[in-house]
Formats: sequence, C-alpha cells, structure tokens
Amino acid sequence: MNPLRKPIQGFTLTELMVTLAVLAILVTIAVPSFSGMIATQATRNASFDLSSAVSLARAEAVKQNAIATVSTTSNWATGWTLTVGTPATVIRTFGPYSGVTIAASNGNALSFGNDGRPTAGGVTFQVTPTSASQSVSSSCVQVGGTGRVAVVSGTCS
Repeated sequence: MNPLRKPIQGFTLTELMVTLAVLAILVTIAVPSFSGMIATQATRNASFDLSSAVSLARAEAVKQNAIATVSTTSNWATGWTLTVGTPATVIRTFGPYSGVTIAASNGNALSFGNDGRPTAGGVTFQVTPTSASQSVSSSCVQVGGTGRVAVVSGTCS
C-alpha cells in the first residue's frame, strides 16, 4: 500500500442497493397500517370539529341572547357554518372534510335558542369513514335535548 494515498471513504454501489431494497420492503409493510390510521384520524377530526361547533353554537346563543344555527348547504362532509341572530352573522366556518361521510338525524341545520337548548330536540350525527378498512370504526356525535354534546365511538343508537 502506498503511504501517500488516502483510504477511500463512502459506500459501495452494492451496499447502497441493499439498503434501498430493505427500505422498500419496510415501506411496503408499513403503508397499509398507515391508511387505517389516517382514516381513523379523519373520522376523529370531523367528529370533534362537529362537537366543538355545536358547543360553540350553544354558547353563542346564550351569550348573544339570540338563535344560533349550525348549518350546511348540502352535505355535512362539505363543511358547515355557524351563524347567530337575524340578520345572520357568520361566526365561524368548518370543513370540508375528506374521507368521511356525516349523516344527521334532522337534516341540514341545527338551531339553539337563547336558553342553549336545541329548538328541534335531540340530534345525532353519524360520522363514518369512506375507506373500506375493517379496523376503522365510526363515531357518533350526540346532542341531547338540553344541548349537552357527547362523542361516542361506534354507531348512533
């Protein structure tokens, strides 16, 4: 060996190819579990946002001594708007939400009177993931007749 020559540092092409092959195998194994996690998080996100919108509507109705309405134009998954009073003042908009379907038991609007109670009684919202994953469960946002909001895992009963 020549004493003036420095040793070569770095990876060989073979080492690099083996590392990339192992990485590709690990990614292939991990991707299906991530899709289930993403669907679960989309369901949780939509249900908790709906729950907070309903709670905010109830609080605004009492605070402003007016009717507060959470409504959507067509489908709850496309988003909803919180309005208060007449003429309607937009307080906040939510959504849209991809990867979920939201079915309400009362149509496209939920209103709260100035006492904080829903004007149409109790309402449920079924939030279901659109993916066909078996491990992802739906959630139910329940609004009681007194205006209390609860998020329950599983289907609405």
